[in-house]
Amino acid sequence: MKIQKRTGVLLSLVLITVIITVCNNKPKTATPSSGLIVPVELPVIVPGFNFPEDSNTIYSWLNNPAMPDKYDSVSVYKHGWGIWAGLTAKTDQVYGGDTLLAYQTWLGVTEVQTQIVNGSKACDASAKTMRAVLSRPHQFGHHLSPIERAQLLQVQEDSVTKHAQFMVTVSYDPNAACYAIKNQILKQSVLNTYAKAGGIGAIPPFPQKAITIKPSYYIAEASDGLVRIPVWPGQPSKLEAFGPDKWNNYVYVDMSNKQQPNKPLVPVKINTTSPDSIANATVNLNDFIHFSIDEQMASHINKSDSTEGVQGKHRAKAGEVAILVCMHVATKEISNWTWQTYYWAPNPATPFAPSSNVVASLRPSQLQGAASHYAMQTAYAMVLPNQPITGGTNVGVQPLLTYNPYLEAGFHGTAPEPRADFQLPSVLLPGPQFGIQTNCMSCHAMATQSNAPGYTTDMYISMNDTALFNNQVQLDFAWSVQGNMILDAGATAAKK
Repeated sequence: MKIQKRTGVLLSLVLITVIITVCNNKPKTATPSSGLIVPVELPVIVPGFNFPEDSNTIYSWLNNPAMPDKYDSVSVYKHGWGIWAGLTAKTDQVYGGDTLLAYQTWLGVTEVQTQIVNGSKACDASAKTMRAVLSRPHQFGHHLSPIERAQLLQVQEDSVTKHAQFMVTVSYDPNAACYAIKNQILKQSVLNTYAKAGGIGAIPPFPQKAITIKPSYYIAEASDGLVRIPVWPGQPSKLEAFGPDKWNNYVYVDMSNKQQPNKPLVPVKINTTSPDSIANATVNLNDFIHFSIDEQMASHINKSDSTEGVQGKHRAKAGEVAILVCMHVATKEISNWTWQTYYWAPNPATPFAPSSNVVASLRPSQLQGAASHYAMQTAYAMVLPNQPITGGTNVGVQPLLTYNPYLEAGFHGTAPEPRADFQLPSVLLPGPQFGIQTNCMSCHAMATQSNAPGYTTDMYISMNDTALFNNQVQLDFAWSVQGNMILDAGATAAKK
C-alpha cells in the first residue's frame, strides 16, 4: 500500500504502524528512528551456528542408526545455545534508556492481534512504539474460565513471594509475525476455513525461519532495595506438583548492583534472618536480563487485569523492574519445531535438572554477562528413539522430559479432577500426571482451535491420529494462536 505524502497523515501513520509493505513471506527490514522499535532477524553470532539450520541436518542429529536409543545431544545443545546467544545479542536500538536485545525488538502477539483487527494483510515495516505487552500467563489454568483463572493466579501470587509478581509475554520474530498478519491466522473465521468435517484440518505451516518465544518475568519494586525471588532447587524426590510456592529456595536481588560480580551464591530458605546468609544469597540485578516498566506498559498491564477480572492485587506502575527468570523458545526449523527452554540459575555452571553439567559445558564464550546466568534444556524429539511425524509408536521408547521449572513444574492432575492441568493422560507415563513429566513438543502438538484434547505429559503424538484430532484444526504447535484468537464477525456469523 502506498502512503500519501501529506505531512499530517504521514506523522500519524509513523506513530501507529509506520510504512506498510507487501509481505511476500519475507519481512522487510527498516531503519531504526527516534521513538520506534524495529524488529530484527535473529543474529548469528556463534561460529559454526546456522539459522535456520537445514532440517535434514537436525534430523541427522536425532536419527542415528548407530545409537537408536540416543541422539547427538551435543549438536542439539550447541544449536540451542546459538539461538540463545542470538536472542540476547545487543542491537543498536535504545528504548527508555535501555539498549534493546534482539528478542526485545519483536512484536508481541497482542501487537500482531491489533494489526489483524485493523485489517492489515501485509507485513508492517516492523516498527512499533513500545515493548511487547506483559500479561498474566494463560497456561496456568489453561482450561479454566477467565474468572477461575484470575482466582487461581491470585492464589499463586500470594504463595510465591510478597516482593514480586509473575508476568509473561508471547512474541513473534519478524517471520512469524509476517506469516500471522498476512494469513490473518488469529481470526477465528479464518481458522474455521481450515476445518474438515470428519477429518483433520490444519493451518498452513509457519515459515522455516519463524521463531516464537515466551519470556517470563517477576515484576519488582525498584525502591525495595532487595527483592526476594524463588530459584529452582532441582527436581523433587517424588512425583508431585512442584511450583515456585514449594521450592523454599530464594535469592535476593540487589536492585542497586552493589554486590561483588560473579560471587558464589548460596540460596536461602524463606524464614532466613541471618544477615550473613542473606548476603551470601544476594545477587546483582545486572545478573538478570531486565528492563524498567514505563507508563505505557503499566497502563496496558492494568487494563488487561481489569479485562481478565484480576482485581484487588498489585497495580503496575512506571519505574518497576521486569526481571527475566525464564523463556520458552520454538523455531520452525523442522516440521515439529525445535524446542528449547531457559531458566535463571544461581549455579549456571552446574545447573539442576532438567538441565545438566553437560549442557552448561557447551555454553559458548559469546554468551557473557546476564545471558550466561541461564540454564537450558531442549526437546527436539518427543521420545527416544525419535519417531516419525506420523505413524510412530509409544512402544519400546523412553521419555524425553523437557519443562521449565517456572512455567510447568507446578502442573498436576488429569481431567476430570478439579482444576486438573492435563486433559489427556500419557500412555507412556501411567498414573498421576505432573508438570515435571512434560515435553514441550508433545504438549504443543496438541494445540488446536477448540482447545481439545488439551495439555498432555510426555509421549509420542502422531499428527494424523484421528482419535485425537478428528474434526479439529491443528495450529502448527502454536498454543499462542489458540490463546489469542479473535472472535470476529465472520466467525460469529458462521456459528449461527
